[in-house]
Amino acid sequence: MSLFKEKDKFLRQAARQALWLPGPDTQTVNLGRPEIERLIPHRHPFLLVDAITAVDHEQQALTGVRRINPDDPVFTGHFPGNPVYPGVLQVETMGQLGLCLLALQKRKKTDTNRAVSTPAFRLIRIYDAVFLAPVLPGDELTVRALTLENNGLTLIMAGQISRAETFCALTIMEAYYA
Repeated sequence: MSLFKEKDKFLRQAARQALWLPGPDTQTVNLGRPEIERLIPHRHPFLLVDAITAVDHEQQALTGVRRINPDDPVFTGHFPGNPVYPGVLQVETMGQLGLCLLALQKRKKTDTNRAVSTPAFRLIRIYDAVFLAPVLPGDELTVRALTLENNGLTLIMAGQISRAETFCALTIMEAYYA
């Protein structure tokens, strides 16, 4: 696959700039948890995307928001006296936004605003996950997802988390969906 010959270059670039930038086809949206719950099967306390703020079907990209609750019980053990939001939950957040993107793309193909069935989705590979800066209690994060390849059976997606101008994490992952 040609992308992965350039994977390291892609990751270096995504560590310094937004994964995607709004273009002429970008739509500003305000989708909250009720709308997200119609897109993906995740529920509280494991629904990690708080809102979707922009979608671009031409670029196959999505932007969302995640607010890190300072009272999240994960901080009592990760790490006492130096709380840091776990990287595995950051990867999960990016994956959930990627699943939202897949569902919105499916909805676009059917030309409907009705809820569409959530694809059966299974993560099959994380090609890379890079953690550049800690995510801390109280942070409001921008989460981005970008489809890199979609062959109708598997989806390769990039995800990125930033806090203001600081890039915190990025990943490239592959999922199977039916």
